[in-house]
Amino acid sequence: MKRCARSISARVFVCSCVAALRPRPGKKLKQALQIRHSQRLQLTPQLQQSIRLLQMSYADLAQEISVAMESNPFLEEAESTGPDAPPPDLPVVDTDEELALEDGIHADRDDPNEHYWDSTATSERCWGGSSQASSSFDPSSIASVSAESQWQNPPDGMTQILLGELALHRLSESDQWIARALIGCLDPQGYLTVDYDELRQILAPQTVPEDSEIDSVLHLLQQLSWPGIGARDLRECLTLQLSVLDPGTPELNTAQRLVETHLVLLSAHRYDELVRILDIDRPTLARALALIHSLDPKPGERLSEQVAASIIPDAMVRRQGDRWTTSLTQENARRVQLNDHYRQYLGGQDLPTQKYLQENLRNAQWFIRSLEQRDSTILRVAREIVDVQQGFMNNGDSALVPLTMRVVAQRLELHESTISRAVDQKHLLTPHGVYPLKYFFSGGVGESSGPATSARAVQARIRKVIESEAPLKPVSDSQLVTILENEGIQIARRTVAKYREQMNIPPATQRRSVL
Repeated sequence: MKRCARSISARVFVCSCVAALRPRPGKKLKQALQIRHSQRLQLTPQLQQSIRLLQMSYADLAQEISVAMESNPFLEEAESTGPDAPPPDLPVVDTDEELALEDGIHADRDDPNEHYWDSTATSERCWGGSSQASSSFDPSSIASVSAESQWQNPPDGMTQILLGELALHRLSESDQWIARALIGCLDPQGYLTVDYDELRQILAPQTVPEDSEIDSVLHLLQQLSWPGIGARDLRECLTLQLSVLDPGTPELNTAQRLVETHLVLLSAHRYDELVRILDIDRPTLARALALIHSLDPKPGERLSEQVAASIIPDAMVRRQGDRWTTSLTQENARRVQLNDHYRQYLGGQDLPTQKYLQENLRNAQWFIRSLEQRDSTILRVAREIVDVQQGFMNNGDSALVPLTMRVVAQRLELHESTISRAVDQKHLLTPHGVYPLKYFFSGGVGESSGPATSARAVQARIRKVIESEAPLKPVSDSQLVTILENEGIQIARRTVAKYREQMNIPPATQRRSVL
């Protein structure tokens, strides 16, 4: 009875709710307009452009400036009016003094002394000792060279090279189909990535070859001028390279036995077991390992086209007294200027033309203002980074201090996202090389006494300890923890292992040498 009473009350409640939702007879729903005040953030197209320019790399920005100058008649490239600019339409002839200065520059570059990065010394070099002199560094010339290289014929890749060598052999039509299919199934490292059944599916319906036919063509492919190409695994790749060596090569037989039979033990660095199984001494095993290490496990990469990406630094540091200062390699806003020629048409009678010119003038002014703001933001961030990382400029990675984007944002009174955009794809030229600006941001590792140490400084210390370890007794992760704790750095073993893996350093068991 209680269940029945509850179900009846629930039904009555539902029915009453449904009835309440139904519009009453005689009343109609009405639509009305209401005014309500609210605040919300809306990004204008100009603000979106400023954010986009701030995040661009130097190469992307150069391309963006070129596109803007082509589309906007009020934008033009600023002409160099400095004292070093050569007269127009006159050949530039190098004098004896200039040639001597160039020889000095190359001598300093090849054998820099301790005063190479001083402001007094750099003022005599081509990139100058002030922000104005640094404008002689012209990254746009690199962009123009890369643009011209697009019209050149690209170098032959692995596929073209192998097909060219196979063209020297007389192959039947069926073998030609097989050879093209085999070459097309090679990965960038030169390994065959399909089995014979998959290869037959690729060749159908032109031909359906037998395994023996595929074996013969694959054998021909593996015997070309590039040993190791066409291998199906690492063991076959190394075996093919060993097979073409001179039979009189020292320890060739031992190396072949290691590769063909004991590659698993070799990869695990189980040298004692290998010495016992092969019945050889350690010097013989060491010579065989040296021969194996001379082989190429990725032979296809030698034939693949590899384009080296050029890095253009956005800022550079130089020493003034006992401090390091920062300047831009080139101020982008000075590369663009307004073209005043079209201002005379702003007061014309043609309304569409007048509207078009006014709109382009506003866009050009905002574009130049965005470039100025971009340069100012990057320079402020780079200066703050260099002020904090003065020790790095003198001593390298071991002197890095913890630094986060939030700290820089608070000091510069900017948003953290602005700092993130300002350092993205930006590089700094330092006495130790060109580094991304993001490289100088790292968390801190707690110390038992004193301030925290940068994670990159800890990594540099770990690398230094490993580089100085004994070949037969490598330092384990636990021993690294003990060494760092003795230096006052509290760190866990798993953190040491993580840092070691980030530096691509194998564990102690794999670093043990044969001798």
